Amino acid sequence: MDNNTDKYDGYTALLDQFDKELDDIYHDYALRHNLSDAALWILYAVYGSKAEVTQADICNGWFFSRQTINTALKNLEQQDTIELVPIPGNRKSKHVILTAKGKNLARQIVAPLKLAENKVFAAFSDEENQLFIEMAGKRCSLLREFLKGTEKEL
Repeated sequence: MDNNTDKYDGYTALLDQFDKELDDIYHDYALRHNLSDAALWILYAVYGSKAEVTQADICNGWFFSRQTINTALKNLEQQDTIELVPIPGNRKSKHVILTAKGKNLARQIVAPLKLAENKVFAAFSDEENQLFIEMAGKRCSLLREFLKGTEKEL
């Protein structure tokens, strides 16, 4: 593996700044709609899913801690935005279901967000989109691997 830090430091700094900017874009969007980041991603995950979603699905798929999602779910439940429905035969897991109020809220907040995201991808060619997705996934996988120390050279 090439260990030329001068060459790569610029890349990592720019990508890290872009990552932070993207986080800030979503954070600001959530704040403008009086939501926490976790609440926004819960609405996003549930509204956009064709299958029923559990708290574990949200934690695993969106990389939030169980405690963070649990707190956000309790708040959304108190606001009558979601309902936690027990899964038959499973005492621990519950489906996260949008109430009528929650569906309306998601239509107002998540639908425009998804439209904006789709416009971003529509601005690129299919090849660019495919490459972008592949490279972003590869970047995450390799960084996770290298930080775990599974690679002999850093």
